[in-house]
Amino acid sequence: MNITFIDHYDSFSFNVLGWLESAATSKLNITRITCDDFKGLDHLSKNLTPIVISPGPETPSNYPGTMALIKQAMPHVPIFGICLGHQMIGELAGGKIIRAKDTWHGTVENIEILQSHWLTAGLSRQFKAVTYNSLVVQMPHEANAEWSILAKDRHGQNMILAHKNLDVASVQFHPESFASDDLTLLAKNFLARIK
Repeated sequence: MNITFIDHYDSFSFNVLGWLESAATSKLNITRITCDDFKGLDHLSKNLTPIVISPGPETPSNYPGTMALIKQAMPHVPIFGICLGHQMIGELAGGKIIRAKDTWHGTVENIEILQSHWLTAGLSRQFKAVTYNSLVVQMPHEANAEWSILAKDRHGQNMILAHKNLDVASVQFHPESFASDDLTLLAKNFLARIK
């Protein structure tokens, strides 16, 4: 099984890679491309594999190369975004990146699943997850014809976003954190979408 990990130089990137590897039920070959490796991003755009988008600093607009690649790849391969990756997918889904009601850096938050979906299959309806963000995705009218908000935090902020027809989903929190509940199922469910 081959996937590509787009790394935005986040301190948690290698934890995410380990989390993905721990969830794999067969050999997982991960190609890591940094967000400023434009040659690598161009090669990926011509040879698409399933994509995982790392956390990272700043906002989606600071990474036009990654944004262009996600937009191109969404109809063709499974994509999973974490934190910054969630915000990138959210912006491409028509959402607006806004300041969170709280600035969270290593805070354990209660997350509530609102509806069933392949990404959250098998998870408890309520769970705890660690957040490291000061921005969130605000979707127009909470969702639209193509996208669903699958989970929210105690402030009613979007914590999981998923496309209704494509294998594209993202989470605002850090499922790989040791302080989160065991969220290996998120990785297993994403990897199961890779054909």
